[in-house]
Amino acid sequence: MKPILKDALKSHELTHLLRTWLESDNTKQTLEDFTPTELIQEANWILWTINVNDNFLLEDLKSDNPDERNFARREIKTIKAFIKKYEVTL
Repeated sequence: MKPILKDALKSHELTHLLRTWLESDNTKQTLEDFTPTELIQEANWILWTINVNDNFLLEDLKSDNPDERNFARREIKTIKAFIKKYEVTL
């Protein structure tokens, strides 16, 4: 597995998004078929959806449940770190 894909799969939200894409796209057979550019674009899209109030992570950030808030914070941190690490290499 490529290091960029391995790092992308550290995010539950990004993993879910990529698997959903696989189910609906006949041009890709496995997660390995995603290009680095596509992986970065999808990670950026997740952050964008949080900023426009259209993402479950935003709901979790506002949750009364501390576990949900912590999960959302970790997810966002993981996605931002992934983007920071690989966006400059493209």
